[in-house]
Amino acid sequence: MRKHILLPALAMLALAGCNKGGEATGNAAADNAVESNAVVANGAAGSNVAAQVIAMNDAQRNVVFIRAIMDAGLKCDHVESSQRLDDQDGNPMWRANCSGGVAHMVTITPDGTAKIVSRNDR
Repeated sequence: MRKHILLPALAMLALAGCNKGGEATGNAAADNAVESNAVVANGAAGSNVAAQVIAMNDAQRNVVFIRAIMDAGLKCDHVESSQRLDDQDGNPMWRANCSGGVAHMVTITPDGTAKIVSRNDR
């Protein structure tokens, strides 16, 4: 089964570690996360969402994947881990491992479209 969805709310992915006001916290990693989230949230023209997902840490990326999988209507309660695989058609691809042993292949295009390939026969 193949699903395509657009990730317009990609900024939601890393909100767990961000401050609400956008002011500097003194924590460089958190401040950088706030800055990169603002770029995604503003939908900056010409921004490469795939490159932004590549640059995320594992926790942030897994939040993107769970959101994409759930938006596609597929079953996944929690993405426990993800592994980068060989690019697919020039786009980065990961295996998103959900709790319960289900895995989905997720490809992110530069415009923010998530392409999800899943086997529903298992």
